[in-house]
Amino acid sequence: MEKKDLKEKFLILGILTGVFLPMRILFVSYVSEHWLGSLGLVSAFGIVLVVLIKRKKLGWFGKLFEKQMRKTMGGNSGKYIIGFALFFLIYFGATLYFIERGNTIYSDDKEIFYLAIIEVEGYNISDIRAYDLKGPELISSQSQLFNTFSKLDYMFSIAYSVMNDMSDGWMSHLVVVMFVEQIEVIGLLIFFRKSYKPISKIQQANLN
Repeated sequence: MEKKDLKEKFLILGILTGVFLPMRILFVSYVSEHWLGSLGLVSAFGIVLVVLIKRKKLGWFGKLFEKQMRKTMGGNSGKYIIGFALFFLIYFGATLYFIERGNTIYSDDKEIFYLAIIEVEGYNISDIRAYDLKGPELISSQSQLFNTFSKLDYMFSIAYSVMNDMSDGWMSHLVVVMFVEQIEVIGLLIFFRKSYKPISKIQQANLN
Protein backbone atom coordinates (compact mmCIF):
# COMPACT_ATOMS: atom_id res chain seq x y z
CA MET A 1 0.00 0.00 0.00
CA GLU A 2 1.47 3.38 -1.04
CA LYS A 3 1.98 6.10 1.57
CA LYS A 4 -0.33 8.44 -0.37
CA ASP A 5 -3.10 5.85 -0.43
CA LEU A 6 -2.65 5.11 3.28
CA LYS A 7 -2.82 8.82 4.14
CA GLU A 8 -6.01 9.18 2.11
CA LYS A 9 -7.62 6.28 3.94
CA PHE A 10 -6.74 7.71 7.35
CA LEU A 11 -7.98 11.13 6.25
CA ILE A 12 -11.38 9.75 5.22
CA LEU A 13 -11.61 7.68 8.41
CA GLY A 14 -10.65 10.66 10.56
CA ILE A 15 -13.18 12.98 8.93
CA LEU A 16 -16.03 10.46 9.20
CA THR A 17 -15.19 9.63 12.82
CA GLY A 18 -14.88 13.33 13.61
CA VAL A 19 -18.38 13.91 12.23
CA PHE A 20 -20.36 10.78 13.16
CA LEU A 21 -19.45 10.39 16.85
CA PRO A 22 -19.85 14.07 17.88
CA MET A 23 -23.11 14.18 15.91
CA ARG A 24 -24.57 11.37 18.00
CA ILE A 25 -23.28 12.84 21.28
CA LEU A 26 -24.71 16.29 20.46
CA PHE A 27 -28.03 14.71 19.51
CA VAL A 28 -28.21 12.91 22.83
CA SER A 29 -27.15 16.01 24.76
CA TYR A 30 -29.63 18.45 23.20
CA VAL A 31 -32.38 16.44 21.51
CA SER A 32 -32.94 13.07 23.21
CA GLU A 33 -31.78 11.78 26.57
CA HIS A 34 -31.83 8.18 25.31
CA TRP A 35 -28.75 7.00 23.43
CA LEU A 36 -30.85 4.65 21.29
CA GLY A 37 -32.99 7.61 20.24
CA SER A 38 -30.31 8.65 17.76
CA LEU A 39 -30.46 5.34 15.88
CA GLY A 40 -30.70 6.17 12.18
CA LEU A 41 -29.04 9.59 12.48
CA VAL A 42 -25.68 8.48 11.11
CA SER A 43 -27.29 6.30 8.45
CA ALA A 44 -29.31 9.27 7.18
CA PHE A 45 -26.16 11.40 7.08
CA GLY A 46 -24.28 8.66 5.23
CA ILE A 47 -27.00 8.36 2.57
CA VAL A 48 -27.09 12.14 2.10
CA LEU A 49 -23.29 12.09 1.83
CA VAL A 50 -23.37 9.53 -1.00
CA VAL A 51 -26.13 11.45 -2.83
CA LEU A 52 -24.14 14.70 -2.64
CA ILE A 53 -20.97 12.96 -3.82
CA LYS A 54 -22.75 11.38 -6.79
CA ARG A 55 -24.04 14.85 -7.71
CA LYS A 56 -20.48 16.25 -7.50
CA LYS A 57 -21.40 18.66 -4.70
CA LEU A 58 -18.51 17.99 -2.29
CA GLY A 59 -15.51 18.90 -4.43
CA TRP A 60 -12.15 17.30 -3.58
CA PHE A 61 -13.53 15.44 -0.59
CA GLY A 62 -16.21 13.82 -2.73
CA LYS A 63 -13.67 12.67 -5.29
CA LEU A 64 -11.34 11.35 -2.60
CA PHE A 65 -14.19 9.59 -0.79
CA GLU A 66 -15.45 7.90 -3.98
CA LYS A 67 -11.94 6.85 -4.92
CA GLN A 68 -11.28 5.20 -1.57
CA MET A 69 -14.71 3.57 -1.39
CA ARG A 70 -14.22 1.97 -4.80
CA LYS A 71 -10.71 0.79 -3.93
CA THR A 72 -11.51 -0.38 -0.41
CA MET A 73 -15.20 -1.24 0.01
CA GLY A 74 -15.65 -2.38 -3.58
CA GLY A 75 -12.94 -5.04 -3.30
CA ASN A 76 -12.32 -8.04 -1.05
CA SER A 77 -10.96 -5.80 1.69
CA GLY A 78 -14.51 -4.50 2.13
CA LYS A 79 -15.52 -7.91 3.46
CA TYR A 80 -12.79 -7.79 6.10
CA ILE A 81 -13.82 -4.28 7.16
CA ILE A 82 -17.42 -5.42 7.60
CA GLY A 83 -16.09 -8.43 9.53
CA PHE A 84 -14.19 -6.14 11.92
CA ALA A 85 -17.32 -4.04 12.41
CA LEU A 86 -19.26 -7.21 13.29
CA PHE A 87 -16.55 -8.16 15.77
CA PHE A 88 -16.82 -4.79 17.54
CA LEU A 89 -20.61 -5.05 17.51
CA ILE A 90 -20.36 -8.38 19.35
CA TYR A 91 -17.72 -6.97 21.72
CA PHE A 92 -19.76 -3.90 22.73
CA GLY A 93 -22.91 -6.01 22.99
CA ALA A 94 -21.10 -8.48 25.26
CA THR A 95 -19.79 -5.61 27.40
CA LEU A 96 -23.33 -4.33 27.96
CA TYR A 97 -24.41 -7.88 28.79
CA PHE A 98 -21.65 -8.27 31.40
CA ILE A 99 -22.36 -4.86 32.96
CA GLU A 100 -26.02 -5.80 33.32
CA ARG A 101 -25.19 -9.17 34.92
CA GLY A 102 -22.73 -7.53 37.27
CA ASN A 103 -25.42 -5.09 38.38
CA THR A 104 -28.09 -7.78 38.84
CA ILE A 105 -26.97 -11.41 39.16
CA TYR A 106 -23.66 -10.61 40.87
CA SER A 107 -24.62 -7.29 42.49
CA ASP A 108 -23.63 -8.34 46.03
CA ASP A 109 -20.17 -9.52 45.00
CA LYS A 110 -19.74 -6.50 42.74
CA GLU A 111 -20.42 -4.20 45.67
CA ILE A 112 -17.77 -5.95 47.80
CA PHE A 113 -15.17 -5.68 45.03
CA TYR A 114 -16.07 -2.03 44.44
CA LEU A 115 -15.71 -1.11 48.14
CA ALA A 116 -12.42 -3.01 48.37
CA ILE A 117 -10.99 -1.29 45.28
CA ILE A 118 -11.83 2.21 46.50
CA GLU A 119 -10.54 1.16 49.95
CA VAL A 120 -13.59 1.92 52.03
CA GLU A 121 -12.85 1.40 55.73
CA GLY A 122 -13.06 -2.29 56.58
CA TYR A 123 -12.43 -3.46 53.02
CA ASN A 124 -9.12 -4.37 51.43
CA ILE A 125 -8.61 -5.82 47.96
CA SER A 126 -5.71 -7.97 49.17
CA ASP A 127 -8.09 -9.76 51.57
CA ILE A 128 -10.93 -10.11 49.08
CA ARG A 129 -11.20 -13.88 49.64
CA ALA A 130 -12.03 -13.25 53.30
CA TYR A 131 -15.33 -11.60 52.45
CA ASP A 132 -18.62 -13.39 51.91
CA LEU A 133 -18.44 -13.77 48.13
CA LYS A 134 -21.06 -15.92 46.43
CA GLY A 135 -18.94 -16.54 43.36
CA PRO A 136 -20.12 -17.79 39.94
CA GLU A 137 -23.67 -19.10 39.78
CA LEU A 138 -22.91 -22.63 38.68
CA ILE A 139 -25.63 -25.01 37.63
CA SER A 140 -24.89 -28.55 38.72
CA SER A 141 -22.81 -29.90 35.88
CA GLN A 142 -19.92 -32.27 35.34
CA SER A 143 -18.76 -30.28 32.33
CA GLN A 144 -15.41 -28.59 32.92
CA LEU A 145 -16.01 -26.38 29.88
CA PHE A 146 -19.30 -25.13 31.34
CA ASN A 147 -17.64 -24.40 34.67
CA THR A 148 -14.89 -22.46 32.90
CA PHE A 149 -17.44 -20.34 31.01
CA SER A 150 -19.28 -19.66 34.28
CA LYS A 151 -16.09 -18.41 35.91
CA LEU A 152 -15.31 -16.20 32.91
CA ASP A 153 -18.85 -14.83 33.02
CA TYR A 154 -18.41 -14.00 36.70
CA MET A 155 -15.01 -12.41 36.18
CA PHE A 156 -16.02 -10.19 33.26
CA SER A 157 -19.37 -9.24 34.83
CA ILE A 158 -17.70 -8.10 38.05
CA ALA A 159 -14.87 -6.30 36.25
CA TYR A 160 -17.03 -4.37 33.78
CA SER A 161 -19.73 -3.46 36.30
CA VAL A 162 -17.11 -2.18 38.78
CA MET A 163 -15.45 -0.10 36.05
CA ASN A 164 -18.85 1.28 35.12
CA ASP A 165 -19.53 2.27 38.73
CA MET A 166 -16.11 3.91 39.01
CA SER A 167 -16.88 5.97 35.89
CA ASP A 168 -20.24 7.00 37.40
CA GLY A 169 -22.10 5.19 34.62
CA TRP A 170 -20.31 6.88 31.73
CA MET A 171 -18.75 3.63 30.60
CA SER A 172 -22.12 2.03 29.90
CA HIS A 173 -23.32 5.20 28.14
CA LEU A 174 -20.26 5.23 25.89
CA VAL A 175 -20.55 1.50 25.16
CA VAL A 176 -24.21 1.94 24.17
CA VAL A 177 -23.16 4.75 21.82
CA MET A 178 -20.48 2.55 20.26
CA PHE A 179 -22.86 -0.41 20.05
CA VAL A 180 -25.47 1.64 18.20
CA GLU A 181 -22.70 3.16 16.11
CA GLN A 182 -21.55 -0.29 14.97
CA ILE A 183 -25.09 -1.23 13.91
CA GLU A 184 -25.22 1.81 11.68
CA VAL A 185 -21.62 1.44 10.51
CA ILE A 186 -22.34 -2.10 9.29
CA GLY A 187 -25.40 -0.86 7.43
CA LEU A 188 -23.43 2.02 5.90
CA LEU A 189 -20.53 -0.22 4.90
CA ILE A 190 -22.91 -2.56 3.08
CA PHE A 191 -24.57 0.48 1.48
CA PHE A 192 -21.21 1.88 0.39
CA ARG A 193 -20.20 -1.52 -0.96
CA LYS A 194 -23.35 -1.65 -3.08
CA SER A 195 -22.96 1.97 -4.20
CA TYR A 196 -19.29 1.79 -5.16
CA LYS A 197 -18.53 -1.28 -7.22
CA PRO A 198 -14.96 -2.47 -7.89
CA ILE A 199 -13.16 -0.73 -10.72
CA SER A 200 -10.70 -1.97 -13.32
CA LYS A 201 -6.95 -1.43 -12.97
CA ILE A 202 -7.06 1.20 -15.72
CA GLN A 203 -9.82 3.11 -13.92
CA GLN A 204 -7.94 2.76 -10.63
CA ALA A 205 -4.80 4.19 -12.26
CA ASN A 206 -6.85 7.14 -13.52
CA LEU A 207 -8.19 7.72 -10.00
CA ASN A 208 -4.63 7.89 -8.70
